[in-house]
Amino acid sequence: MPIFFNQKLSESQILCVWKIEEAVPFYTAYLGISENQIEDLSNSTHPQKQLEWLASRTCLKFACQEMDIEFLGVLKDEFSNPCLVNHHANISITHAEKFAAISIDLEKPVGLDTEKISSKLERVAKRFLSENEINVLDGTPEQIGVYWCAKESLYKWYGKKKMSLRDNIYIKPFINQTDKIVGVVDFEDITEELSLKVFYWEDYILTVTV
Repeated sequence: MPIFFNQKLSESQILCVWKIEEAVPFYTAYLGISENQIEDLSNSTHPQKQLEWLASRTCLKFACQEMDIEFLGVLKDEFSNPCLVNHHANISITHAEKFAAISIDLEKPVGLDTEKISSKLERVAKRFLSENEINVLDGTPEQIGVYWCAKESLYKWYGKKKMSLRDNIYIKPFINQTDKIVGVVDFEDITEELSLKVFYWEDYILTVTV
């Protein structure tokens, strides 16, 4: 099984990254579903998106086994966040082209995101970065990718939607290739500072709240 890496971030939290290399029958067999169910379960008709969905659920099932959690499937809460069937653990799921990743935390909310490094984020940076964040940019696609992933991770951590990435989530300045950053969520009833771990491999970035 192509677990790219599998790491305990704390006594209560695990992070797993899956490299997508198998064909659809591998995933359906592991998950115990039929190919006819994929479109409905993944809510997608695009073959690549379906494959990413399958890999993310396979990664989640593997991680549940690592945490001694019986995997009975995934439901959506009232804000469309994924949650485990019949278990209180907090989960977050992400996927991008060749990789899927999940984090499970038994004690606190969790958010993670992964992105392939590219110049496309630079073109839309002003939509999700504040003026202060833009002023400290060095302009590299990697740095902008960390900002994007971190803000998406914190958005998922909050879990109630409606926040603005630009106006309600702030990432404190950081040096390139750092493995830890700090973000602040400031929205309606909450102002909280959180730490995130940063991972780099090939041309991908992943951030996760810890």
